[in-house]
Amino acid sequence: MQLKGHKMIDASPAVCYRLLTDPEVLVRTMPGLKRMEPTGDNTYAADLEMGVAAIRGRYSGTLSFRDAVEGSSYRMVMEGQGPGGFVNVDMTVQFQEQDQGCDVMYEGEAKVGGTVAGVGQRMLSGVASFIVNQFFGHVANEAKKIEG
Repeated sequence: MQLKGHKMIDASPAVCYRLLTDPEVLVRTMPGLKRMEPTGDNTYAADLEMGVAAIRGRYSGTLSFRDAVEGSSYRMVMEGQGPGGFVNVDMTVQFQEQDQGCDVMYEGEAKVGGTVAGVGQRMLSGVASFIVNQFFGHVANEAKKIEG
């Protein structure tokens, strides 16, 4: 499944980058993300709890930030396993300054297997879109606290 889009956040690229790479902020803002514990350089053990259809359950795995250019871009790689199968995400995130804040652009691919894959592409895309929109809404609220 392809993941691609962009969201405007009323903050500088430096602030957006910091928010989107800070484990504490990610646990507060990403729906279902319960834990991120460092295991190495920009690599974390993560637990995610989902409650949607066949995706329901607790998933454990790793999340890492690679090829990071502070304030500009990074690549996020996530691998997780749970009762419904596996989810692997490889996504590039870029930050571009605009007059009204920062345009956060993301593009990548999510691979799913097991019973999760049986849910169907259309439903998975809808769930992913819902989660992404909710996540960026929470991040925008975090940015408002900083940018005031």
